[in-house]
Amino acid sequence: MARQNTRSRGTRVLIDETSTEVQGGKPWWRGMAITGAVFLALVILAVFMSLSGGGGGSDGSSDGQSQKSPAEKNTTGGDTKSTAKKLVNGVPVGYTHNQAGAVQAAVNYQVARSSAAYFTDEKARHATLTAMMTRQALERQIRNDDTGMQQVLTSLGITAGSADELVARGAAMGTRVTTYTDQVATVDVWMAGLVGVTDKNAPMPVSASWTTYTLTLQWQSNDWKLNAITSVNGPTPLDTGSDSPTSVDEFRTADREFNAPPYVG
Repeated sequence: MARQNTRSRGTRVLIDETSTEVQGGKPWWRGMAITGAVFLALVILAVFMSLSGGGGGSDGSSDGQSQKSPAEKNTTGGDTKSTAKKLVNGVPVGYTHNQAGAVQAAVNYQVARSSAAYFTDEKARHATLTAMMTRQALERQIRNDDTGMQQVLTSLGITAGSADELVARGAAMGTRVTTYTDQVATVDVWMAGLVGVTDKNAPMPVSASWTTYTLTLQWQSNDWKLNAITSVNGPTPLDTGSDSPTSVDEFRTADREFNAPPYVG
């Protein structure tokens, strides 16, 4: 890995990622620990992801959300204005009982787990998981992700006072259905993610990751629910090796002004 530049920090492509597993193995977030200025493995969405991984609101449906002003940090995991799905805790739910519905659920659930709010806000994270997980997997996922997010924030030097400096987003590059029945579906989602801190003194600038997540979904309560997640790094594109990455100040502005990638559906 290249040593980070202390004067000009911006996007980097991380290619040394480690395969991770949420269930029965190393959780997906363990590859994100950082030691000093060395980039270790990152997974999004992240993952992402932003990529809002739940806004902690009450259950119910919503037609969308108002446009954010440039001064307001965008912490949503998906632009809900682009989807007609019912929203529960900010997460689209209520998918059709077919293969297309399973694919939509897989993408949207991973995008929701990739938001900055998912990293920094425990209540939002719990609300997100409650909306998407199967009953039998919910408590396990809450424990894993609470522990993991705290380790990530500690490694990044994020505190309650600096949570607004975190950039975390994820967007799907493609999907692949590996198995499907009317009760269980396995969907691979190839994700691009951004994770980092818009602070010149932070241990890691905003950096890119590429990950393929395998999501196992189960038909439960008349909807597709997430039951297990595993991941591997890549496919990772070639780093262009730009000598002039985006500055910290520019990235902070972009993160506030650009809406998060939309949910699918």
